[in-house]
Amino acid sequence: MNALAAAVLAAGELICEFNDGYRKSLLAAIAGDPPRAELMLIYESVTLQSAEVFSSRKPGRRPVVVRATDRYVHFIQDDGPSVRVTTLTECTRSKFRGDEEVCTRWSALHAWHFDALARISPDRSFERAPSGAATGSCEPWKLD
Repeated sequence: MNALAAAVLAAGELICEFNDGYRKSLLAAIAGDPPRAELMLIYESVTLQSAEVFSSRKPGRRPVVVRATDRYVHFIQDDGPSVRVTTLTECTRSKFRGDEEVCTRWSALHAWHFDALARISPDRSFERAPSGAATGSCEPWKLD
């Protein structure tokens, strides 16, 4: 298990916020508009194999497959013949809890894939993520 996966597993529950494509637009940058949260995801009962997700887009709890690779942690949710994948890429903020440094924020990407590659090879699927994929971050639900 890599350090990223260990930190995510230790968190147990995550809250993730993703920005819409407007944030990436030139007009938003020129206008100085703050990013708009388009999607919030809450991952509960995170283990190395599975989790459950609540989405701000759909009511109810849904099962998720968790895949930790050498580089990333992927949360893969089936959506009919397609999948929605949240990929945690790196720790971007940490703090010390006693003598131990713990991650308090991960950068993340959320993409909707219309093929089965994410189920088979999530890292390759991540590398082919669409340019319109939502960018954001995830944090532990409980920081202390």
